[in-house]
Amino acid sequence: MSDTAIRSLLVPVPEASEPGTPTETPGGVLPGRPEAARPRVRQPAVPVEPESGAPCRACGTPNAVRRHFCRSCTTPLKDSAAPAAEGPYAGQRPRLRRDRTRWIARAVGAAVVVGLVMGGIFGGPPAARAVQDHFAKRVPVHPTGHSASHAAPKQPAKLAFDGYSNTWWGTGYAGDSAGQWIQADFGQPTDLLNLLITPGTSSRTAQAAQQARPMEFDLVVSDSAGKEHTMHRRINDGGVQRIDVRVRDAVNARLILRSAYGAADNRQVAIAELEFFGRSARQ
Repeated sequence: MSDTAIRSLLVPVPEASEPGTPTETPGGVLPGRPEAARPRVRQPAVPVEPESGAPCRACGTPNAVRRHFCRSCTTPLKDSAAPAAEGPYAGQRPRLRRDRTRWIARAVGAAVVVGLVMGGIFGGPPAARAVQDHFAKRVPVHPTGHSASHAAPKQPAKLAFDGYSNTWWGTGYAGDSAGQWIQADFGQPTDLLNLLITPGTSSRTAQAAQQARPMEFDLVVSDSAGKEHTMHRRINDGGVQRIDVRVRDAVNARLILRSAYGAADNRQVAIAELEFFGRSARQ
């Protein structure tokens, strides 16, 4: 092939021009808008320990016995074969078990108070005085005098009013000393409400049993008008015991023995202490 033919097959290529100066200068560029962060999708937490139990009737996922709803699709499991869990459902408060005994006691107490008040209103002056005596404030009443029908040489009547439970009055006679008495006198008329008696030679049971102790006695209280108020009382064997008196304007109180615990030929009836309580002047 000749050179002419070869040259005819060549494709002319334009010559590259030299880089020139750009005709236009680029202007200012605005800052781009920040794109919001894409939300992250949290993967469901996988239980630490796989649960086993009756499968859910909707999705077939096994659920523990304690569950009431499926842990996968929240379908109620009430009708499933799993046994019912103990305790209330989530969000359900258990019913309170109210103690009715306390309310019954309060109701009875309120009824007693209402009965006393109503009795005081409609029962006349005696009932009103009984209500006042029931709620009255009590203060000790100290006798100004004392006497007894008889006493052992070393056990005078004053030892029953000295405020000590380890000293005592003794009748000085063996047996139950029926008919023997001890009396307390008050310097002025006093509204007596209660009497505390400590039978025997001491407030301690073992020491009190060294002598005989009063069982039955008559308490005769005389008021300022000369009227005698007689009360027959029976007490337990041993220990400090309270006796209701409730006599207005009392001037003296006499305790007359009728029978005794532990009476014997070598024992006398003993009373360690007699304490009187009356109405306080300040109510």
